[in-house]
Amino acid sequence: MEINENIQVERNLKAIEFEKAGEIEKAIALYEENSNEGFKGNHSYDRLATIYKNQNDIDNEIRILEKAILIYEVITQEDRIEGMPKLFRFKNRLEKALYTKSQLAKKKKSKLK
Repeated sequence: MEINENIQVERNLKAIEFEKAGEIEKAIALYEENSNEGFKGNHSYDRLATIYKNQNDIDNEIRILEKAILIYEVITQEDRIEGMPKLFRFKNRLEKALYTKSQLAKKKKSKLK
């Protein structure tokens, strides 16, 4: 299936409008659509990870960051100049999210005792 990058860019622009209007769920739907299609740009992944982090939805934040890493590993192999720094940034964010998740699990476990 041929994916039209112009449509994906348009989705990002529309999602930005939704975010500005406070319609976060509509923005998420558009960003997720790009993510599901493997969009080769960072905006959708950056925004989804940030939105999910702000919503304390750590599992979805981790899922999106893992997806972004897969995409940027491909971009890096294609020798696109922006690939490596963004790949490192996504890996860094994932490491922080996984750490946060482990800390939350420890707190939850200690409360159960």
